Amino acid sequence: MQSGVKEKKTYEIFLIGDTGNVARHGHDPVLETMCSHFDKGQHSAVIFLGDNIYPKGLPPEGAILRKDAENALIAHKEALKDYHGKVLFISGNHDWNKGREGGYEYILRQEKYLEKLFGKSVMYPTNGCPGPTEINVNPNVTLVLINTQWWLQPGFRPIGQECGCRVESEEDFFKHLITILESNKDKRIIIAGHAPVYSYAIHGGRYKLRHHLFPFTIYHRKAYFPLPILGSLLPIYRKYFGAKEDIAHPRYRHLRKRLIEIFKNYPGIIYASGHEHNLQHISKDQNHFIVSGAGSKLKYVLQTGKNLKFGMKAKGFFKLKFENEGSVYISAWVIDADSEKGKMVYEYKID
Repeated sequence: MQSGVKEKKTYEIFLIGDTGNVARHGHDPVLETMCSHFDKGQHSAVIFLGDNIYPKGLPPEGAILRKDAENALIAHKEALKDYHGKVLFISGNHDWNKGREGGYEYILRQEKYLEKLFGKSVMYPTNGCPGPTEINVNPNVTLVLINTQWWLQPGFRPIGQECGCRVESEEDFFKHLITILESNKDKRIIIAGHAPVYSYAIHGGRYKLRHHLFPFTIYHRKAYFPLPILGSLLPIYRKYFGAKEDIAHPRYRHLRKRLIEIFKNYPGIIYASGHEHNLQHISKDQNHFIVSGAGSKLKYVLQTGKNLKFGMKAKGFFKLKFENEGSVYISAWVIDADSEKGKMVYEYKID
């Protein structure tokens, strides 16, 4: 990719999601492994891809889970206390009161608490708005942050200038997104949203035989309560109709369909997400889709698929390395007891 006469500098972006269950006190192995990659001589950014607090975001003061939720965010800050680069958070369904009504207040509290911790705004899009938010981190690299949970959230959702949002309608969101992509089409564009566009795991409707025989293992790996035949109803429902956090859900399908239509006009886009508790790299229509939701929890993922280049169930993160000549190296790293920097389990070059 050519960038004209713009100054060319290498740049790194660390993608890590679903970190809401990190160690509240002491050392967290995933965050420590990621932080060992930081180099003060290297320009970089870290994007936390949502679900920053389990089980349901930041409750009001005095609530039984408030202190634990605060400690989750403090653990993120402590891990990054010596980090020199840009820190960005987006929100996921758990941050919005686990996708329940009243989630708007939860996300506003988290945004303000993170701002207090880091001394500046780090959560985007701000005010719980849908976005898109454009952040130019490098002459050759542009980030676009979107709030996918806004599309899936029941109850009140902020929209319009009266709520501090730049877009006035759902269709206006897509118009703004196209404008941003068009104005940055000579650069590398990274779009980050919590919900995946493609997935070869549970939210993408990919189930194993055991989920049909023991359907409750979808929610807890040790819930081996057999329901043969009847047990298939739950996986089938989630694959073809979908819970609200599944790709098959009508609201999710609407957002996904429009994003796919738009992305096809801008080959080379990298879309990064969390939500699935695993690591995936999917390539389709000359674009790349990364799922990096293995920051603190794990769920199965397929290892083979038509457009799946990599899938792994292991705690870790993705790193993007933007080289001077325009190529990008996508690498996946997992924790390793024998190495401070972990183990690189996958690498792919985009020219």
